[in-house]
Amino acid sequence: MKIEDIRIYPVKSAKGQSLKQMQVTHQGPEGDRQWMLVDETGKFISQRTLPKLATVEVHCDEQALTMGWQKMFFKISKNNSFQRKVKVQVWNDTFEAALEPDLYSQALSQYLGVNCRLVRYAPYSLRRVRSHDMQWKPEVRFADARPLQIINQKSLDELNSRLPSPVTADRFRSNLLYSGKIAYEEEGWKKIRVGEVIFSQPKRCSRCMITTIDQSTGTVTGPEPLKTLAGYRREGKDVFFGTLWIPENEGSIRLGDEIQILE
Repeated sequence: MKIEDIRIYPVKSAKGQSLKQMQVTHQGPEGDRQWMLVDETGKFISQRTLPKLATVEVHCDEQALTMGWQKMFFKISKNNSFQRKVKVQVWNDTFEAALEPDLYSQALSQYLGVNCRLVRYAPYSLRRVRSHDMQWKPEVRFADARPLQIINQKSLDELNSRLPSPVTADRFRSNLLYSGKIAYEEEGWKKIRVGEVIFSQPKRCSRCMITTIDQSTGTVTGPEPLKTLAGYRREGKDVFFGTLWIPENEGSIRLGDEIQILE
C-alpha cells in the first residue's frame, strides 16, 4: 500500500497543489488550509456556496503564496506581522485570524463576484479539533474537521464502477491518495505510519455537494457521485468516503511511501 498522490490546499476550497513530498506538523500538512476567504461577518466561504472558488489557482512555497486566475497572479509574502486581527468562523468554531492586505481581498471579490476577505491562520490563532472522546484535543487550521484526509484508490475504483461517468480523485480534496488492497479497508484502521509520521484517532469523512463540482471548471455537474454514494454509504444524515486523521508527531511523507498498519 503506497502513496500515489500528495496534495495540499493552501487556500480553503481553492485549487489543490500537487507535491512530491509533504512536511506534516501537529496542525496538519505544512501550508494546508493556511488561508481562507470569509464574508463580511467573518464566516468561512467554500465551494458549497461559491463553486467558482475551485478555479482560483494557488502555489505555496517557503517565501510566498501565489494566487490567481486566467492571466492575473499576485504573491503574498509569508513575512507578515499579523497585526490585523479579525474574528472568523469555521462551522461552530470562532477564533482569531490575520486579515491580509485589502488589495488581495478586493481582487478576489471582483473575480468571484462576492464581497470577501482573505485571512490567514496566524501564530495567535487557536482552533481545536472537536471531539467528545478525546482527552487532548489537537489543533487544526481551517480544515473542516481534522488535520489530514486519506482516500483509497480501491474505494474510488469501486465507486466509479457504480457511476454512469467516472469521477477523479480531486472531487474529494484529500491530502493523500494510496493504492489499497480492498475498498474501504482504511475504515478499520486505528493507527498507521506513513513515512515518518504516525497518525491516529481516525474519523470517517462525511461528504457534501462539493463532490458534485468539477474541480477544473468550478461548475456543478449534477447529483453524482453524491447520489450514488448515498445509496450505499449513508448512515443517518451523513454519506461517508475517506478517512480523517490526527498526526501524533511531525515529519515528512514522500510519494511511494508505504502505509504501515500499527493498530
